[in-house]
Amino acid sequence: MRRRSIWVLALTLCASACTRASGVTPQGAPAQTPPDIAAAGCPSNDRLSPPSSLILFRHDGCVPPAELFGFRCGADEPPILERSTGGITERYIGGGFAVPVEALPADAVPLGEGANMQVYGAADDPTLVYVGNGESVTRWLRLPRRAVTTPPTAFVIGDSIADGAAPFITAALPGWTIGFDAVIGRGTNSAITAAATQGAARPDVVIVELGTNDADPVAFRENMVTILDLLRRVPLVVWQTTHGPLANIPGVNVHIRGTVPTYANALIADWDAFVSGDTELSSDGVHPLAGHEDLMARLIAPILSRWLDAATGGSATACAARAEGAAGVG
Repeated sequence: MRRRSIWVLALTLCASACTRASGVTPQGAPAQTPPDIAAAGCPSNDRLSPPSSLILFRHDGCVPPAELFGFRCGADEPPILERSTGGITERYIGGGFAVPVEALPADAVPLGEGANMQVYGAADDPTLVYVGNGESVTRWLRLPRRAVTTPPTAFVIGDSIADGAAPFITAALPGWTIGFDAVIGRGTNSAITAAATQGAARPDVVIVELGTNDADPVAFRENMVTILDLLRRVPLVVWQTTHGPLANIPGVNVHIRGTVPTYANALIADWDAFVSGDTELSSDGVHPLAGHEDLMARLIAPILSRWLDAATGGSATACAARAEGAAGVG
């Protein structure tokens, strides 16, 4: 991705660089009242042929497309935002890649509003982008600036669930090079070394399937932060929620859902929801039944495939060059 002073999305924004929003719940996402784009003299939004769309943003005036704008390559494609700060352009993807958050951070800075979305940055971390839409607030996933390797690479760090799923994950992602470090009974404390190794190796994706064996949710969160810090430079980190009747599971999942959104490169794979019917789990309510060891692969493989498509100019980002040209930032 080019280094320049811009942001791209299926929308173009107008922003205020100095106002701050204090912690806001999704139900109370601050409504903005920017001037009408036409009245403010902003460029038109209709310079892409359907189904692709371009949207400009505003906030106390027009946000220059060289700082922030967006595009959508089709009605069924997730929207994309591009933001430039300090001469570095970052691209973000919403839709199914947006992670819900309970509230905006206290240092959230409004960047712009358009197409019923309010876009915020974080003063303490310029890599984070939050979007308010109606009664929800989500943190959008940052797409990688670096090129994905050929073939794409992934590494799985996990416990017995990942161990049993390993051959099925490999089979579900043909064309990928995938490594595994999965140990029966493992907790996060024994996975820090593996995370450090992968943080240095920097595969395209690291999947973390841990937490079930962490008896103390507070200690789990401390280890989780350490692991995510070690993986900050990996383009995509997917952390899988836990499921089962154990007393620690609810607390572990609270920390997963609360911590993952604070890392721009991290995404949640919701195993807890995926297996909530328990019909394919053994009597312990944790492990897949014999013959259903492919459950984790069925959850993870579509996430990685969709991400790879977006990161390599596939359907979600295929119209990026046209959108940039229409916005005048090419």
